Amino acid sequence: MSIFFFIFAACFTGNMSHILQQKGWPYLTWDSKELSCLLGEVRHRQGRLAGKTDLLGNDLKNETLLNTLVTDIVKSAELEGEYPDADMVRIAVASRLKLNMKERMTVEPSIDRIAQVTTDILLNYRQPVTEQRIFNWKKLLNVAPDHHVGYRDIAWPESFSRTHDSQFYVQDTTLIPNEMKRFIQWFNTTHPTDPVIKAGVTHLRFTFIHPFEDNNGRIARNLTDLLLTRADNSSQRLFSLSSQICKQKDMYYHVLQLTRKGSLDITDWLRWFLSCFGASLIEAENQLTHILEKSKFWEKYRLIRLNERQVKMINMLWDGMDGKITSSMWANMNICSPDTALRDIQDLINKKILYKKDSGGRSTAYALN
Repeated sequence: MSIFFFIFAACFTGNMSHILQQKGWPYLTWDSKELSCLLGEVRHRQGRLAGKTDLLGNDLKNETLLNTLVTDIVKSAELEGEYPDADMVRIAVASRLKLNMKERMTVEPSIDRIAQVTTDILLNYRQPVTEQRIFNWKKLLNVAPDHHVGYRDIAWPESFSRTHDSQFYVQDTTLIPNEMKRFIQWFNTTHPTDPVIKAGVTHLRFTFIHPFEDNNGRIARNLTDLLLTRADNSSQRLFSLSSQICKQKDMYYHVLQLTRKGSLDITDWLRWFLSCFGASLIEAENQLTHILEKSKFWEKYRLIRLNERQVKMINMLWDGMDGKITSSMWANMNICSPDTALRDIQDLINKKILYKKDSGGRSTAYALN
């Protein structure tokens, strides 16, 4: 759905009341027939991703999972205006997943608590979500975790802009406990609804209830990830929805704004959600394809003798560097002489690992064969 449609639709929804005030809330509806094609495509991509995941060995699978969770945590925090240290997040998540890590770093308690929430959602995705479990997540995400955790009792939290974020809120805070009770009961009830669709509805309902003064968006994404993990029925979650939402942040908030002013039919929101989720699956599959190709490369050349400089530069070529390198770059990155760099490169050409690109002189570049 193009941005032009949503801008056009805004002209007709600007004066409507909050969706929570409408008769029939929280019984939301959508056009299943209209969404069926997009949902089918998303489900197909989930299957493709699961199939490629099975091709990974345990070490590669754990490394990919770790990278995915680190990205997810960092991007989810970015949506909240926070920028945690990715290396520190990596150590915290690896520790929680009991993965062997060579790095040693003192992890900030706040980052370790975020990692605890993420790994709880991943490892215990089959467990029901209770009010106490949500309170525990909220407490772990708090800057001061020793403070009492409860639902907000003010309509306009000071930490948010009254002109933007507050438009998503239940303004009568006395309704929040009952809204959350209904939400949790619905969340834990088995429905014929596809779990991916239910994940999209979950994200919307929790966001509009906004039960806490802060971290509502992060918890909404956590609940969404939990349901998407259930949809895969596997704790090997190698996609990051938060990363994709971060890329489409402006559209994300725009669609939420239009939905909260609209009717109980949330077809447009679910269309955007499925498209966003589908994009995260495409990105994950592309990354997995790259990992598998890199793994096959090293398997092919496992018996070829290479020095440390060559291994380092080959890995850098696989992981970026525009796919090419020059002898001067080689010398600078390895702190070696130009002659040593040329010998390293020529050796890799002789072993058919590198080839010379169509250029000459000082601009001669080399790429993986």
